[in-house]
Amino acid sequence: MKKISKMNDVAYIEDKDVLISLYEQMVLIRKFELTVQENYKKGEIPGFIHLCNGQEAVAVGVCSNLRKSDWITSTHRGHGHALAKGVNVNKIMAELWGKVTGCNGGRGGSMHLYSYKDGLFGTNGLVGGGIPLAVGLGMSAQVKGEDSVAVSFFGDGAINHGAFHESVNFAAVQKAPVVFVCENNQYATCIPISSASLNNSVSSRASVYGIPGIVVDGNDVLAVSQATEKAVERARKGEGPTLIEALTYRTVGHHEGDVIAGTYRTLEELESWKAKCPILQFERYLLESGIASKDELDNISYQVASKVAEAEEFARTSAQPKPISVTDNCWMDPINPPEALKQRAENGEMVTQRWLVAVRDGIAEEMRKDKNIMYLGEGIGERGGTFGHTKNLWKEFGSNRIIDTPICELAFTGAAASASAAGCRTIADLMFADFILEATSQIINQASKLRYISNGQLGVPMIIRAGSGQIKQAGPQHSGTFHSIWAHCPGLIVAVPSNPADAKGLMKTALRAGDPVIFLEPKALFSTKGPVPTDEHYVPFGNANILEKGEDITIVTFGLPVFPCIEAGKVLRDKGISCEIIDLRTIAPLDIKTILKSVRKTGLLLVVDEAYPVCSMASEISALVSEKIFNELKGPINRINKPNVPQPFSPILEEEVTITSEKVIMTIQKMIKQSRTEMKV
Repeated sequence: MKKISKMNDVAYIEDKDVLISLYEQMVLIRKFELTVQENYKKGEIPGFIHLCNGQEAVAVGVCSNLRKSDWITSTHRGHGHALAKGVNVNKIMAELWGKVTGCNGGRGGSMHLYSYKDGLFGTNGLVGGGIPLAVGLGMSAQVKGEDSVAVSFFGDGAINHGAFHESVNFAAVQKAPVVFVCENNQYATCIPISSASLNNSVSSRASVYGIPGIVVDGNDVLAVSQATEKAVERARKGEGPTLIEALTYRTVGHHEGDVIAGTYRTLEELESWKAKCPILQFERYLLESGIASKDELDNISYQVASKVAEAEEFARTSAQPKPISVTDNCWMDPINPPEALKQRAENGEMVTQRWLVAVRDGIAEEMRKDKNIMYLGEGIGERGGTFGHTKNLWKEFGSNRIIDTPICELAFTGAAASASAAGCRTIADLMFADFILEATSQIINQASKLRYISNGQLGVPMIIRAGSGQIKQAGPQHSGTFHSIWAHCPGLIVAVPSNPADAKGLMKTALRAGDPVIFLEPKALFSTKGPVPTDEHYVPFGNANILEKGEDITIVTFGLPVFPCIEAGKVLRDKGISCEIIDLRTIAPLDIKTILKSVRKTGLLLVVDEAYPVCSMASEISALVSEKIFNELKGPINRINKPNVPQPFSPILEEEVTITSEKVIMTIQKMIKQSRTEMKV
């Protein structure tokens, strides 16, 4: 049945089955939330709960225009979005209970719902956290030649967040097929939008980015659906994103336990919005237009109530996760791709190459094999990168795969993460290790956790590439390495190579692996040359390289300090001290077995680490060795780190903080003398 009629003075094409489905979906969300609320108050549901009562029309109106293959990203108030996108009600309810039958096996709970097969790229506990992810999902569709669309739901509080500004601008520049949906429920937690911004019109901000902005009655499901239909059609045609502002209201507290009225909002305001209930409005429309009878709607309500009751019982009676499973799905198992574990032929052909040329060649080799690999960064296109490290890639692979980005580290790193998860393995080039910190939330809270939170449904095979460490007079904000921070985070791989062959091999392995890799390249080594295999060359993660064999002391290092350690070893050899030098190559995973085997032989350990000393890899390695083989040590473990101060600019001060061969020699001589003295005693 199709005919034209009006709701709230807006004309619509009516299809009874479609309209009944919209009603049923809204009722399902409302009854689901009320059931959750009741059980949360009973203490049966753990954690925090954020309900969407009153906002049902936005979720349903938007998702009614989406295919299964389209993606959505959501918010901490995302039960309704998940249901509207088609995620199984039983699995959502069980996830809230923390049960093994939940959509994420109980790993995510209310704020972290994921369902790969339904196109739900997560509800999100971080305000604005899902906005960059939607951009990457849209970009991945572009690269793969698909007409899928990504929708990002967020609240009015997110519009003042950097994630919003960076992501909308980036999506606009890329003409990414994304629809940004702001559920303006008037309050960011308890802060009214009028207090948070002098511009209370969210939709008007779209003009700044050169995209359409639409404001719609978020309590009118048909108005929302109609506005979304146009935005989705525009996105599918390749015309770029749209910003929709849906004016709505939550008739519950910010979270369960929050005061509903009497603090930041009045009872009168609350009651006035309750009178605009989207379900009641739509129900009246269906009845008054003769599309449905009261008996039909009552029957729908009864069926939905039965479905929710079944979901409640399913969740209550489902099994708890087994404690032994707590470490599952943090990294891919195995962590190395098959190519990296193949035995290389000895004495293969080698060619002398500069560092950056070797890594660039490795990237090009992999991009030729995988047409969906993307490379994102500032100035990495026609210019060829700040260090010349992407020279000729843009010419060979084109601007749709070698993508010059605005200065928006948060946005393009988040986009790279989701694009990788959606099938377009991506390199995010952050230029300097210091700049990675601009994107920290997207790396730690999204990329590193996604495999675990989704219970293995989604992985993030991306690379975060940056030049690291000191180089002459770069100063305090261009000399960091910060590898200790990344090694601390579950789910991340951290590679710090020391030579062109390892840099190329680790990069190629990263482009075949299944987890996010922090790829830190010492800037001071960019101009170095070395022998690089001409065949397919992969270096496995977690496999340290013994550079020099020795008997008297073990030196463990990685990255730039490898070279002062090698120089020190040569000098000490002439003085009768034999050093075993281990280049870790990756610090997460850490090859502790090779370290322990060496220290058992030598009895002495020096760790040389370019990081600051507090909570460094040197600290971690020292602790692990002490815990495991303390009684086999001949003397105290020593470590050399950079002093605990920011990198100074002045050449004379810079020299003071630099790790040198002289410092390594002095430390080792002291350690050897002490151990020999103690042995005599």
